[in-house]
Amino acid sequence: MTLDKMKSQFLGALSALVLLLFAGIWIWIGIKLLAFDATSKTPALSFSEAQVTVAGFLASAVGAGTASVLGVEIQSVQRRDAQRGQLRAMSARVGEAATSSWLLLFGIALYAVVGCFVLIVWVFNSEVAPEMVNAFSLGVLGWLAGAFAAVFRAQDG
Repeated sequence: MTLDKMKSQFLGALSALVLLLFAGIWIWIGIKLLAFDATSKTPALSFSEAQVTVAGFLASAVGAGTASVLGVEIQSVQRRDAQRGQLRAMSARVGEAATSSWLLLFGIALYAVVGCFVLIVWVFNSEVAPEMVNAFSLGVLGWLAGAFAAVFRAQDG
C-alpha cells in the first residue's frame, strides 16, 4: 500500500468520524427534544455550553463541507466536459459530481436525513426547543432550499 493510499484512507476515516459524530449528537438532540415534557420548573429544554458548541460546530462543518465539496466536484466535472468538448445538462454534471465519492454522497444524504428529522421534531416542539435547535433547523431549511434551487437551475442548463 502506497503512502498516498494510506493518507487517503486515513483522511476518509476522519471524515466519516466527523459525519458519525454529527449524526450521533443531532439525533440525540432530536430524541431529547421529542421526549421532553415541559414543566413550570423547566419550561424549555436546555443543553450545556459544550454540547451547544460541539453540536453547532458539527452542523456548520458538515453543512458547509458537503456544499463546498460538491461545488468543487461540479467544477471538476465541468472542466473535464470542456476538455472533452462535451455539452451535457447541468443536472448530469451535478449527478456525476454527487456520486464521485461514496463519502460525499454519504455526507449529503446523512445531513439531509438527520436535518429533516431534527426539523420535523422542531416544528412540533418549537415552544420548548432551545435556540441551537431553532438555528440548526433554519440552517437545514436553507441548505435544502439551496439544493432545491440547484436542481431547478440544473434543469434549465
